[in-house]
Amino acid sequence: MFVLFGCVAAAALALVVDQLLALMEHGVASHSRLQIAAGGAGLVLVVLAALLPGHAPGFGRAQGTYVIGAKPFTEQYVLAALIEQRLAANGLSAQRRDGLGSAVIFNALVAGDIDAYVDYSGTLWANRMGRSDAPPREAVLGEVARWLNATYRIRMLGSLGFENSYALAMTRKKAAVLGIRSIVDLAAHAPHLSIAGDYEFFARPEWKAITKAYGLAFREQRTMQPDFMYRAAADNKVDVISAYTSDGQIAKFDLVVLDDPRHAIPPYDAILLLSPRRAGDEKLIAALKPLIGTIPVAAMRAANARAADGGTTPDDVARWLAGEIGKR
Repeated sequence: MFVLFGCVAAAALALVVDQLLALMEHGVASHSRLQIAAGGAGLVLVVLAALLPGHAPGFGRAQGTYVIGAKPFTEQYVLAALIEQRLAANGLSAQRRDGLGSAVIFNALVAGDIDAYVDYSGTLWANRMGRSDAPPREAVLGEVARWLNATYRIRMLGSLGFENSYALAMTRKKAAVLGIRSIVDLAAHAPHLSIAGDYEFFARPEWKAITKAYGLAFREQRTMQPDFMYRAAADNKVDVISAYTSDGQIAKFDLVVLDDPRHAIPPYDAILLLSPRRAGDEKLIAALKPLIGTIPVAAMRAANARAADGGTTPDDVARWLAGEIGKR
């Protein structure tokens, strides 16, 4: 989005500069001091406007408007809408920028082009901090918060209350028949079972950590599109899948997420981040603080399922989720 916006803005700026230069050139040719002065004044104004703070990627922002970012998937759109609605309820103007990649959205927060967004502790832990160990979740949250503040002056307001991490899952019925509640239990049955993962999973550090921690060895290993995996498990075409813990399809297909007692998979808490320039914004903090620790994974799964069914917008789902939070 920033790239497209930059291209359009650059093209528009080039046209304006070209016209101003043409005006000055015509003034020289016709010996018109008025045209030369007008063109020169226009160029000065263009340069000054380009140097004003808050321009470039985010210069379309209205005065006093907070900008909320979202990565390009359903859960992020719902959460960004929820944040926007929270701000509106507190009398604060807000707008959203959806569909930003992980690197783009983080850099935009650092630069102040967006003011807040939801990231995941495990993403920052591995991709930004370069960590491969997996301490307990509270330790990860504490270290991520300290690192963000010390390195970028970003404020981690807190965890929303759920994780969106990789996990192993299977149908509730099959898990009950085999007596499987955790990956420890699964290890004993794995040589007779099949597993499916998305296109990245079997090359990711989470899979290597799981197999190392539990000694897993499956009869068959398959790669599938994420949407197909859940249905394949429900239809008994595979026994185990690599699920995303807040995915609405877990509830839809009555799957259970297996416990990870050895903490092989790093935590992926959904965490609310504020840009350096908003880190001390008391109005923003007061509006968003009530969201911290209020969204259980079951509620987020239900929200994601509603959004995936079609016919509802992220704004509609966010309003429903706000109602569920209010019941707690």
